[in-house]
Amino acid sequence: MANSYSLLAALQNFLHQRGIEIEDLTADPMVRLMIDWFRLVPLDLLKGPSTAEALVFRYGGWSEGCATGFRFSLLRRITEPGADGADTDWFAGITLMFEPSRYANLVPFDTASSDWKSLDAFLAAVESSPAYNTLAGVQPMTVLLESGGLR
Repeated sequence: MANSYSLLAALQNFLHQRGIEIEDLTADPMVRLMIDWFRLVPLDLLKGPSTAEALVFRYGGWSEGCATGFRFSLLRRITEPGADGADTDWFAGITLMFEPSRYANLVPFDTASSDWKSLDAFLAAVESSPAYNTLAGVQPMTVLLESGGLR
């Protein structure tokens, strides 16, 4: 059964196998790493033919209480239908946080890719985004492993 903990553990195992220290990541290697994880590591968490999987790319300003930042995220999402007919989305991925005022002019954006054939188009969309072009080589304030679930 999929959940946010098992998905996060799969990401952590992949990072460990690759010898990646997340604190050293910038946008370009983070994007390539997440695409490799999606493309090369099938998850045994996926049960049943109606479970869907996608990569989700999003960026934009973020604020919670007195904390603010500019988030640049690539997440792997698994969608499972529940017995009651409601879907649950589980996700895990990497988020780079940047100083927010410097990137306030970048309009929030998100897109997803759910099949292998569209990964090249998905990567092209990521690489052509204004945030990627601005942040590709910039060292973030912090790098986070992110996981959770939404119903």
